[in-house]
Amino acid sequence: MKVLVWKDTKKNMESLVKNLPRKYAVDFSPRDQSIKEAYISVDGKTFTFRAVIDSIAPYDETEQNVLKKKSSPKTVFEITTLEKIDPIPLIEFKASGKYLKEMKTWNIAERSLTEMKEKEAYADTVPKDINEIVEDAKKLGFSLPLTVAYDVLKYKKSLDKKEYTHLLKRLHEDIVKKEIDPHEAVGIIAAQSIGEPGTQMTMRTFHFAGVREMNVTLGLPRLIEIVDARRIPSTPSMTIYLKKEYSKSDETVMSVVKELENTSLIDVADVITNVAEMYLTIRPNANRMKERIVAFNDILDATEKVKGITVIRDEKDQEIVVKPQQESFKKLYQVQEQLKILTIKGIPGIKRAIARIEPSTKEWVIYTQGSNLKDVLELDEVDGNRTYTNDIIEIATVLGIEAGRNAIFMESQRTLQEQGLEVDQRHLMLMADMMTFGGGVRAVGRQGISGRKSSVLARAAFEITTKHLLRAGLIGEVDPLSGVAENIIVGQPITLGTGAVNLVYKGLKNTK
Repeated sequence: MKVLVWKDTKKNMESLVKNLPRKYAVDFSPRDQSIKEAYISVDGKTFTFRAVIDSIAPYDETEQNVLKKKSSPKTVFEITTLEKIDPIPLIEFKASGKYLKEMKTWNIAERSLTEMKEKEAYADTVPKDINEIVEDAKKLGFSLPLTVAYDVLKYKKSLDKKEYTHLLKRLHEDIVKKEIDPHEAVGIIAAQSIGEPGTQMTMRTFHFAGVREMNVTLGLPRLIEIVDARRIPSTPSMTIYLKKEYSKSDETVMSVVKELENTSLIDVADVITNVAEMYLTIRPNANRMKERIVAFNDILDATEKVKGITVIRDEKDQEIVVKPQQESFKKLYQVQEQLKILTIKGIPGIKRAIARIEPSTKEWVIYTQGSNLKDVLELDEVDGNRTYTNDIIEIATVLGIEAGRNAIFMESQRTLQEQGLEVDQRHLMLMADMMTFGGGVRAVGRQGISGRKSSVLARAAFEITTKHLLRAGLIGEVDPLSGVAENIIVGQPITLGTGAVNLVYKGLKNTK
């Protein structure tokens, strides 16, 4: 259903609420006169008022008892109901096929409501023939994983009953062999299994052909970044997929690329400071503007939005003069630095974007230098289910800790595989679980898992020995000697494997 949306003042809304029904004169003329509902924003970010419109008519100067929005009204709304509502984000409304991002004047929009449905239980989605295989395994006394059951299905059709039963028994034996024994040293085995191949890794980067700025860190530096849970990776990048209806359209892809690339003023123009006259000159570079698809008016519009300056436009559109309203050397320097990083267009954080056709699917895929997952997912053309970033912390922040855990696993597995190294995925999964089980992404080093161990001696054995021992002595910490490192330090058997079993000799009972 179509609704009218506009930005207004809090004063006007409060005045309307007191005297309903009332006529309200506005400075715009909607083409569709049949609209009966409206949403009004006061701050330009959320809609906080909902109105019911009885009629829409042209403004007549002779009309009495009319509240005016501005001094030059064009249309009169007869508002019968106006209520304050819980803030509704602009992004719930679409105008001209695109979600609203900011509210400056008015628009005709459609509200896209999200329907909430309870997710079907996973067990109910499993095919009947797969469930039958799982039940057959249960009759033989063991649980068969669903992933294995899918592989067994093709053999079940070609084998007779005796051979099929023999196959299930062999699978049971194989599963039992691969089970971890109680008190197995899984942490040490995982650390060794990841660390040993890590010594064979090289330091290399992947370079995008034809674009000198775009590189992706691979090899050992990338693995260190993942394990250290770096807040910002050295080469953040995104792989952006478009929705099926847009993925093969050249025009749409190019427009998305233009929308993505963040262009700062310094990328397309030179900023010259005149200290004697206390002003700055912005001199656009035609070649750089052509490369970034930026017009002179784009630079002018962005500059005029900066507060505390006076902008003077050149008649020949060759340069822009900027004067600070408060004349001082400090202010002149501040304005100069502010203008250099001023965003003219694009999404903050994304420096470059290139589009390529994927050979296997024949669809366009966009690769970026820089990452901003939250803002990219808000673009209508972007397929949020497939779009990916190599920034693990950003994934965890935007999509949740489970997604962050999967990202750690996928990134570490991909980094090792690119070097031709095979590590069992269970070791990487254990590392990802340890880094994220607390609800946030933690580093493996002293700032994270190793630095927060309950054992004083284990912390001291890792790094900064004297600091840990001195602090523990001052506050009277007790070490239970339950781990590996601390027992090795004091010369005791470690509490794993046979060392985890305590034997108590009771002696023979007196039979006399």
